[in-house]
Amino acid sequence: MKKLIIGSIFVIATLAPNAVSADTITISGTITDKEGQPVSKCDVFFNKEAWITDDSVHVQCDKNGRYSAEIKAGHYNSFYVCDEEEYGKTALEFWGWNLNFTKNQTLDAAFDTLEVYSLSTWASNGGSNSVFGSFRPMSLKKPVYRNLELNGKTIAVMDITPSVDMHSIAGSIDDTPLKLVNYNWTYEKVANCSGAPDDISTENGCYMPMIIAQFEKPQMAAGQHTFKIRLTDAETGNIGEGITHFTSNSKNLGF
Repeated sequence: MKKLIIGSIFVIATLAPNAVSADTITISGTITDKEGQPVSKCDVFFNKEAWITDDSVHVQCDKNGRYSAEIKAGHYNSFYVCDEEEYGKTALEFWGWNLNFTKNQTLDAAFDTLEVYSLSTWASNGGSNSVFGSFRPMSLKKPVYRNLELNGKTIAVMDITPSVDMHSIAGSIDDTPLKLVNYNWTYEKVANCSGAPDDISTENGCYMPMIIAQFEKPQMAAGQHTFKIRLTDAETGNIGEGITHFTSNSKNLGF
């Protein structure tokens, strides 16, 4: 989802050696396209508290898709990668949410024309041996508006979802593939219905389609893990990716 970019509020992550403190870590990696080829241009953002604040760090990748950022260790609200000049025209963003950066690490990413937005994950700690992921799948297609009867009221739906089937949703934990059990659609209420035509009732708010995907839960070691969704448009083959962190205990229960 696009943000207003105001260059003066970004902290450029180019620190002199004597400026690196004990709580500073290095996150680096390679940014690729849907074919796995390095991109020649991209912007990488680390947002610690919210969207864009004084603590945000912005770096750019080189012509081989490589980036490196010096950031403060700790929890980050979001991490995302895009081509700012092409965003919304020919490409969307890679997203990371609710990330806990505690040590130097490699974080590779891919972006294309789809977006795995607002990804969250949780484990079933009793009902089933499952891991769930919820996210808003978005694409560059023109929004389609419709009214829908939901829970006894008429809502407005703004739909920019790609074509999705059981082969579209690939989940992994720490790069180990997960088996998709099922997925279901739900609707996330959003801030407004900007652009809705006059014949669409917006009295009860505007919603966007959201997916809840269920995967078989693997045996995991205690500690932090990275949950990833790679979404593929069933018709075009275009992709989008998102990640988030979560923690498992020694009993394989996730939190």
